[in-house]
Amino acid sequence: MKNIYYNFWVKVIINAKKNKSEGEVWKFPLFVVITAINSLNLVVLDLCLRILNIDIFSCLNFFKITSGTIMNNLMIFILEYSLPFILLNYFLIFYKNRYVILIEKYPPDNSKFPVIYVIISIVSCFVSLICYSIFM
Repeated sequence: MKNIYYNFWVKVIINAKKNKSEGEVWKFPLFVVITAINSLNLVVLDLCLRILNIDIFSCLNFFKITSGTIMNNLMIFILEYSLPFILLNYFLIFYKNRYVILIEKYPPDNSKFPVIYVIISIVSCFVSLICYSIFM
């Protein structure tokens, strides 16, 4: 499983570096986009479990972080769904430029896996939101 994760990141990093010619400008946007896609997959898992009446991801809903509901929901989303992937992606890929070692260890091939992964993630999120709104 770890090899698939690293292969994915190597392909994405190689493509990002190829498209950006200036220094390390590609790191932060790439980190944010992939973390958001990973968070969407966790949302899909949460919605599927909620359809089955299993609610394990709402552990932080008892916190009232801010007075506004939009800001409160955003902070809960970041804490519940994004923070695990922020930590995982940072320490496994970007900490001490670990991606350089990964590029050497996992040479990229010409597959379209990252594009397919992103498309499937976005479509599955919309489908699970529709299913959740129908069944709940």
